[in-house]
Amino acid sequence: MVGEIVETKDYNTNEHKMKTAHQNTYFLERYGRNDFEPLGTADEVRRSLGYLMKYIEKSGERLIYGGDLPTYFVSDVADEDVICPYGIDDRKAVLADDFTCMVDGEIIGKVSKEVIAKMPKAN
Repeated sequence: MVGEIVETKDYNTNEHKMKTAHQNTYFLERYGRNDFEPLGTADEVRRSLGYLMKYIEKSGERLIYGGDLPTYFVSDVADEDVICPYGIDDRKAVLADDFTCMVDGEIIGKVSKEVIAKMPKAN
């Protein structure tokens, strides 16, 4: 992560008391006050990703995987591998890094270059 996390104490005008925040110096310099918290549960990760996906889509941005894997291959996906649905009618999804690739209900394996080579491709 860029910047450093520093602990600050500020007066919260909504709660009328002092609050401790963990601010990132990089974001503080560029965007102002921020507060970082660890994401512990799968639900916290899902909600955070949902917020980010909604925010990114507002500006018309597209999300594209930036690794060396091919961009398009066809795979069925298990519910437990979907971290966060997004897009119109939640038809797109952020998947776990180690999602299971399947074709017509048959498990091909955990996503990897070798498994993707076996998967059907799409334009």
